[in-house]
Amino acid sequence: MFTPDVAAHIVRWARRTDLPALCLTCKSFQHAAEPKLYEVVMSANVHATLRVCHSILANPRLAHHVRSFCFLPRHNRDIPPHFWSTLQRALSKMRSLDYLFLQDPAFASSWVLGDIPHIPFQLQEARLLFYWDAHLVKFLESQNKLTTLHTIDGPANDPALFLEPGSLSDLRVFDGPLAAAQHIVHIGPSLTHLQLTLDKNSEVDLLAFIPSLIPLAPSLRALSILHLPEPLSLDVFRSITKACPQLRHIGTIPLPLPRYSYRFYSALVAMHHLRVLELDLSSWAPPATGILQRAIAAEIRIFAPLIEYVCFWAGATRTLWGVDGNDWSCHSESGQHSQFDALWKAR
Repeated sequence: MFTPDVAAHIVRWARRTDLPALCLTCKSFQHAAEPKLYEVVMSANVHATLRVCHSILANPRLAHHVRSFCFLPRHNRDIPPHFWSTLQRALSKMRSLDYLFLQDPAFASSWVLGDIPHIPFQLQEARLLFYWDAHLVKFLESQNKLTTLHTIDGPANDPALFLEPGSLSDLRVFDGPLAAAQHIVHIGPSLTHLQLTLDKNSEVDLLAFIPSLIPLAPSLRALSILHLPEPLSLDVFRSITKACPQLRHIGTIPLPLPRYSYRFYSALVAMHHLRVLELDLSSWAPPATGILQRAIAAEIRIFAPLIEYVCFWAGATRTLWGVDGNDWSCHSESGQHSQFDALWKAR
C-alpha cells in the first residue's frame, strides 16, 4: 500500500497510457490518477467518447476533474442517434470545464449547448464547429469568462442571430469566418488577436471590413487572414497598415512578384511595431527557397526594423526565418496547414 504522497509522485511522472492501469492498482493510485486521467478528454472515436460520458454520468465525482473536453469525429456515419443527448447530459456535470472543442460533421448539433440552466461551467476557450444558430447564440451570451473563440459560421446579417450588446466582454482572441468577425468586432472592444477565414463570397467584403478595426487599434496586436486572393493582397495590406499600424503580427499576405515589391514595401514602412510577418509565396515560379528567402527577409527588416520573424508559406511548406543580431536562421516544415498554425497567437 502506497501513501498518498508516494502515489501522487508516481502518477505525476507516469505516462498517460499507464493511468487506467494505475487506477485499478489500489485506492491510493486511483485517487491520485483519476484527476489526471479525466483532466483532458480528447477523442475522435465516437464509442470511446460515449464510454467516457457514461462513466461521468455513473460517477459524478469524475466530472469535476474534466477541464478540457474535445470531440473530433472524422465523419458522421458512425454517430448513433443518442450520442449528442448523452454528451449533453455529461456536459451538464462538468462544473470545472475550461476548454470545449466540439465538432459535428453535420454542423447541426448546437442544441446540446442550448439548455442554459443546466450548463454549470464558464469556459475560457471554445472551438465550436456548428452552424451559427439561436442555440449557439444563447450559449455564447451565457459565457461571461470566454477569452478565446473559434467558429466556422456567422450570423449572416440576421439581427435575430446577433449577440446581445455586452456579451463576450472578456473575449481577446477570435478565429472564424469574416461573416462572424464583422459582428464580433463590434461587441469585443478588447480583442488582441484576430484570424479571418475567407471564402469566395466574403473576399469582396474584406476591404470594407478592415476600416472597422480602427476602434480596436489600442488593443489589437495580431491580424491573420487565411485564403487571401493574390489580386487583393496589396490593397488589403495597404488598408491594414492604415487602419492598424500598431500591429505586431500580420499574416498571411501573398507577396507580389519582385517587380511589384516596391508597392508592398512602401506600405510596410508604416508598421513601426511589427515583429512577425507571414507571407505566401505559393505563386512564385520558380519557387523562392533558401538564399532568396533570406534575402527577402533581410530586405523586409530594412523597412520594418523591429521584425524578429518572417514566415514564408509555399503550399503546405512553412519556413520560419528568425534574426539574432544580423544572423538569420530558418526552420522548415512540410505537411503544414495555415488553418491550424498558431504563430498568430504567439504574441
